[in-house]
Amino acid sequence: GLGQTVVLGQTVAHTRITGAGLVLIATATACLGLYCVCARAGESSGAEEAAAAQPGMLEEVVVSARKRKENLQDTPVSVSAFSGEALEARGITNIAEIGKLTPNMSFEPAANISGSSAAVTVFIRGVGQTDFNLTVDPGVGLYVDGVYVSRSIGALLDTVDLESVDVLRGPQGTLFGKNTIGGAVVLTTTPPSREFSAFADVTTGPDRRFDLRGGLNLPLTDTLRVRLSASSQSQEGYVQRLSDDGKMGNRHAQAARAVVRFEPSERFSLDLSFDGTRRREEALPSVLIAVNPLGQFASFWNFALNAASCFTPPNGLPIPAKPQCYGSQWLTNSPYRTWSGAGNYSDLDLWGTALTARLELGPVEIKSISSYRHLNSRFTVDLDGSALPIDESSNDYSQRQWSEELQFSGAAFATRLKWLAGLYYLKEQGTDHNGLAFSIADFLSGGVVDNDSFAGFTQATVQVADRVNLTLGGRYTDETKRFLPDQYIEADHTGGSLLELSRCFIRAVPIVPPDPSCTADPVLNPDGNRILPFQQASTRARAFTPSLSIDYKPTDALLTYVSFAKGFKSGGFTQRIFPPEPVAPSFKPEFVKSYELGLKAELWEHRLRWNSAVFLTDYTDLQLIVNEGIAPKVRNAGKAKIKGFESEAVVAPVERLRLTAAVGYTDAYYESVPASAAPVTVESQLPDTPKWTGTVGAHLDLWSGPAGRWTLQSDWSYKSAHFKDAVDSPSLFQGGYALLSASLTFESVRSWSLSVGGTNLTNKAYLLSGYQSLDSLGATTGAFARGREWYARARYDIGGR
Repeated sequence: GLGQTVVLGQTVAHTRITGAGLVLIATATACLGLYCVCARAGESSGAEEAAAAQPGMLEEVVVSARKRKENLQDTPVSVSAFSGEALEARGITNIAEIGKLTPNMSFEPAANISGSSAAVTVFIRGVGQTDFNLTVDPGVGLYVDGVYVSRSIGALLDTVDLESVDVLRGPQGTLFGKNTIGGAVVLTTTPPSREFSAFADVTTGPDRRFDLRGGLNLPLTDTLRVRLSASSQSQEGYVQRLSDDGKMGNRHAQAARAVVRFEPSERFSLDLSFDGTRRREEALPSVLIAVNPLGQFASFWNFALNAASCFTPPNGLPIPAKPQCYGSQWLTNSPYRTWSGAGNYSDLDLWGTALTARLELGPVEIKSISSYRHLNSRFTVDLDGSALPIDESSNDYSQRQWSEELQFSGAAFATRLKWLAGLYYLKEQGTDHNGLAFSIADFLSGGVVDNDSFAGFTQATVQVADRVNLTLGGRYTDETKRFLPDQYIEADHTGGSLLELSRCFIRAVPIVPPDPSCTADPVLNPDGNRILPFQQASTRARAFTPSLSIDYKPTDALLTYVSFAKGFKSGGFTQRIFPPEPVAPSFKPEFVKSYELGLKAELWEHRLRWNSAVFLTDYTDLQLIVNEGIAPKVRNAGKAKIKGFESEAVVAPVERLRLTAAVGYTDAYYESVPASAAPVTVESQLPDTPKWTGTVGAHLDLWSGPAGRWTLQSDWSYKSAHFKDAVDSPSLFQGGYALLSASLTFESVRSWSLSVGGTNLTNKAYLLSGYQSLDSLGATTGAFARGREWYARARYDIGGR
C-alpha cells in the first residue's frame, strides 16, 4: 500500500512492500539471474577460464566475511567490498565516506549530542545507535585487522594504507559477535610484503587544505619485514562563529601506523602492530536550527535571570530583539553560520597495539589476536547555539580496552568440511566527566564503566551434495556491565530548590519534597548534591546467537543462498539523569532475527558481477534515545519489523570503461511500542533509516600513451528522506538528497600521478546529526556537512602500488 506523512508542510511519500512483494522481487531477481545463465548454455567453465585471460574482465574480489579469505562470489553473505585503490581513486580520506557507496547504510562523521569531531554514527538496514555515551554500545561493529573498536568516539579512522574495506550487512553474531547486531565494517590494512616499496602524496584544496600521506615497506631479511605509514590532515573550519569571529569544523589530525612481520616459514607468522592518532581540532560545527523561548531552561534565563525584561506584560510573549534574551534573533538561517559562544575544541589522543600470531599444525591452523587500545578525548558542544551561557556541555572522555581472540580452523574430508572455533574476551574500562553549564544549574554528569565480555563461537561449512553447502554456527556470549555514576549539582541557580530535591531523592528511602526531614544521606549522598547515588550498579546478559545458511551453485557463475542469523546487543545504563533518581536506571538487551535470500552472479565472460539480497528482520527491545524531563535517556522500544533488499552490479562493457551501480530499499516500522518509550509511537520512523539509498559510478580510461594514461572517475549517490533522531523531530528531518563527485587523474609510466577532483558538486547542505530539546532546553541544534569542494593531489610510488 501507499501512504503519506506530512511534516511541517513537507510531504514525505513512502511505500511499504509486503512480505509477498519481497518474495516476488526475490523470485524475479533469481529468475533473471538464471535466465542470464541459461542463455549462455553450452559455455563450460573452461570457456570461462579462457575468457578470464581477456583484457577488461573484472578482477576477483577476496573478502573475509567468514574469517577466512574467499571469493566474494562464493560467500553467502551480503557484502560490499572496496579496495584501498578504489577508495583513493574516489578521493576518500576517512571511512565514513563509504556510506555514500553502500546500499542500506548510513555512516555519518558525527554523533548526536556530541561536539566530538572524531565520532561516527553507523546504521545498516535500520539497525544502529545515535548515542556516543560510554554506557551505550554502537549497533554496528567496527574491526581493524580483527580487533574490535568499542567506541564511536575515535572511530572516524583515516583510510591511509588500507588494503580493503568490507561492509557486512545483517547480524554477524556468530563470528564477529560483539555489537554486530546491524552488521560489521571490517578494515584490513596493507600488510608488509617481501619487496621494497614506498609512496607519498600531497593534497590541497579550499580553506587552506593541506594533507600529507606516506608509506614505506622494508624487507629487512628473508623472514623479517616492516611497513610504516603516516598521514597529516589540515584544513580550516567551514562554519563561521559570529560571536568571536572564529570557525568550527576544521581538520587538524595526524596518524601513524607501524607493522612488523616475522615469518620464518609458511606455517608460522607473527605480526606486531602499533597505531596512533592525534587530533587538535575545533568542535563539531553545530548550528541553531529552531528556538523555543518558552522552553524550561530558555524561559528561566529570560524570566528569572533577567528580571522579566525579556517578556512583554501582561501576556508574557517573548521579546526576541533584546541581546540579553534568548529567542529567534540567534537564528542565522544558514547551515554555515552560528552565534555559538561556548568552548570550541575537540581533542583526541588514541593509540593501540596488537599482536597477531598464526601457526599451522598439520590440518589445524591456530590464530591469536591480542590487543590493547587507549583513548583520551575532550570536546564541547553548545546546545543553545547562541552567545548566551544557557545550555553548554563539555566532555572529558577516556577509555581503554584489552581483548583476546583465539581461533582454531581447518578442513577435513578433502575440504568438504571447513570449520572454525574460537574464544573471545574483552575488558573495557572508561570514565566520562560530562560538565553541563545550564541556566538553572551547573551539573557534573557521567561516571565510570567497567565491562567484561566472554564468548565462545564455532561455525562449520559442509558440502552436503554436489554444489550444495550447509553452514551452521553459534556463539554464546556472557557480558557484565558495571556503572559507577559520579553525578552531582555543582551550582544551583534556582535558590536551592534543586539541592533540596537532591537531598530528598538520593536517600535509602526517598522522600517527596518539600519535607523538613530531607537531610543528606551520609552514605549515598554525603554532600547532599548528588543526582544519582555514588554506588556501583551492574547488569548481566547472556545470549546464544545461532546462524544457518544453505547455498547452491547451479553453475560456476551463479550462487544462490538462504540464511538465518540472530544478533544480540547487551543492555546498559542511562548516564544522563535529571530530576535525581534513587538508583541508576538501566535498559535491557536488544535482539535481531534476520532472514535473507541472496543471489550472486558473475556473467558475460567475467565482465558483469551482480549481487542481490532480500531480507526480513524482526527487531525487539530497540534501544532508543528519548527525552525524559530535561535529559535524553535510553528506553527499550518494543518490536519493529524491517524488510527490504539491496542489489549491486559492476560491469565492464568495454575494456576502458567500468560502471558500478547499487540500490537499497529498507521498509522499517514499529509493531508495538511501550508507553515508557514515549513520545515514540507505532507511527514513528526509525532514526537514520532512509527508505531508498543508491549510487551510480563510472571509471573511464580516457586515453593511454607512451607517457601514461588519463582516467576519469565519477560517483553519484542518493539518500531518501529520514529523521536524525528516534522521536521524529520535525526540526531534524532531512529531505532526500543527491551527491556528486568526480576526479580526473593522469598516471605517469614513471610512477607519479596527478589528480584534480571535486566532492559534493551539487553543493548540498545536509544534516549529519542533531539534538532536539525545544520543550526543555528550548533549542534544536544540528551539524551539516561541508559544501562543494575541489582538491588537487600529487602522488609518487616506488616499487609499485
